[in-house]
Amino acid sequence: MSPRIDEQNQQIRDARKQQLLEAGAKVFGERGYAGTKVSDIVREAQLSHGLIYHYFASKEDIYIELARTAFTTSYETIRQVVENGGSPYERLKELTEGIFAHTAGSGYFFLIALQTNTSKTVPEEAAAISKEYSGQNLQLLEQLFREGQKQGEFIHADPFKQALMYSSMLNGVIFTRLTYSELEDFPQVDQILRIFTHAREEE
Repeated sequence: MSPRIDEQNQQIRDARKQQLLEAGAKVFGERGYAGTKVSDIVREAQLSHGLIYHYFASKEDIYIELARTAFTTSYETIRQVVENGGSPYERLKELTEGIFAHTAGSGYFFLIALQTNTSKTVPEEAAAISKEYSGQNLQLLEQLFREGQKQGEFIHADPFKQALMYSSMLNGVIFTRLTYSELEDFPQVDQILRIFTHAREEE
């Protein structure tokens, strides 16, 4: 078989795997892990039932890969912003805007992350991924809040608790937005920032 044909076949395999993952994200997000069957994912993907086993051994494997994507994407989003230049206030604003924009287009991954953090039925490996990356996310946010306090931009409070409050608030807001789609612009980013930073005029 020629390299060109090999490449084309690989592209087809990658596309089908992505199709299954997108279908899995939607079904798991809507039905939860316990309420999802492999047949539900296959039906959503509009592929033959036997084909799924060329890519995944079980629905558990699909869920674990989706959970890993959800948590690693979140971690990289936070890491890149925290380690970028700009004042702590500017970075916190950029991060908040970025998270809202990202979850507006990938709400199912947020729901997968949420159930991985709260459900006792999800695979243990997925729960372990959640624990690892959630802890790293909080460390990055704590670092950002410490910088903001040193530079006088953020209010003085326990930086870890501020990081935890910020993370909890964003989770609550995203969940509300997914529940009530008409509230896309609620709350405004500046409303959230005012809770953690000293009041400042809009530039």
